[in-house]
Amino acid sequence: MKPLQMGALFLIIGGSFFLLQHKGEKEMLLVMAALVAILAFFSLVWRWMEHKQNPMAKEIRDRTITWWWMVAVFIVALSTHRLVSFVFLGFLCFASLREYYSILPMHETVESNLLSFKDRASIFISYLTIPVIIYLAYIQWYELFIILIPVYVFLLIPILFILQNRTKGSLKSLGIITLGFMFFVHNLGHCLFMINTGAIVLMYCFTLTEIRDLLSFWIGKGFAAWSGKMNAGALKNLLERRIAPDISPKKTWAAGIASALLTATLSLVFVPLMPPFPDGSMSYPYCAWVGLMIGLLGLFGDLAFSMIKRDIGVKDSGSVLPGHGGIIDRVDSLIFTIPVVFHLIRWNYF
Repeated sequence: MKPLQMGALFLIIGGSFFLLQHKGEKEMLLVMAALVAILAFFSLVWRWMEHKQNPMAKEIRDRTITWWWMVAVFIVALSTHRLVSFVFLGFLCFASLREYYSILPMHETVESNLLSFKDRASIFISYLTIPVIIYLAYIQWYELFIILIPVYVFLLIPILFILQNRTKGSLKSLGIITLGFMFFVHNLGHCLFMINTGAIVLMYCFTLTEIRDLLSFWIGKGFAAWSGKMNAGALKNLLERRIAPDISPKKTWAAGIASALLTATLSLVFVPLMPPFPDGSMSYPYCAWVGLMIGLLGLFGDLAFSMIKRDIGVKDSGSVLPGHGGIIDRVDSLIFTIPVVFHLIRWNYF
C-alpha cells in the first residue's frame, strides 16, 4: 500500500473513531478497534509471506488491502449521520443487484440466452424498489417494508410480462429477475431495517458473517494440509467429505461445521455490547444459537452463489474488489444471514 493511500486510510478511520467517541458509541468503538487490530495482524502476515516468497502472499495482500478500504467505508457510513448509513446500505443493495444483472447475458431473444431486451422494464422496476425500501426503513414502516417486495413487486413483474404479451422465455426471465430482487433488495435490504435496532446489531451480523468466511478459508486450508499427511482411514474420509463437489470441490463438511461452531463461540463476545431490546437483553445461549445460524447460513449463501456462477460459467461476479472478486462475492453470505438474524432477534426480543 502506497504511503499516500495509507495516510488517507488512517485519516478516514481516525476521523470515524473520533465521531463514534463523540456520539458515545463505546460498543461500536470496541468492535471497530478489534477489526482494525485483525487487519493490522494480517498486514504483518502478508509482509512476512512476501519476505518468505510464499505463493499466497499476493492474494493475502490484495484481500487485506481491500478489507482495509471496505472497513474504512463501513465505519464512515455508521459513524456519521443516520441518513448516510441508509444511503450506503441502499447503495450496497443497488450495486449488488446491478452486478447480478451484469453477469447475465441479454440479447434480443431469450431462446438461447438468459435475458432478453424485453426484460429491461422489469429490471428497471427492481431498481426502483431500492429507494422505496430505503424510505420505508428510514421511517420504520415495518409492515409495508416486509411485504413490498415478496408480495407487491413479485406480483407486478408477471403482470408486466402479460401486458408485454410474452410467451417464449417468460418463465426463465421471471425466475431470474424475481430471484435477483428477492436476494439483493429484499434479503440484503433487511440490513436497512436491522440498523434501526442499533448499529451494533448490524455490526454483529456483518462481522460474524465475514469472520465466518475468513475462518472457513483458513480452516479449510488447515484441514486439507492435515488430511494430506494422513493414511487412508475414517478420519481422513471425514475431513475430506465434500458438501457439493460439483459446485465447490474444496468445501468440506468438516471445515464448514468447524467454522460454524467457532462463529457461534465468537458471537458470545457481542452479548455485553448488545443494546437492551423491548423484551429484554440478548442471552448467551440465544446469542450462541444465532451465531451458529450465521455460521451455517453463511456457508450455504457462499455455495448458493457458487452454484449460480458455475451455471452461467463465470468464476467471479466481478473484479471491483481486488483479491475478492465482485461485490456479490463479498455479500453472498450476508444475503442468507441478515434476514434470518434480523427475524430471530425481532421474534424473540420485540
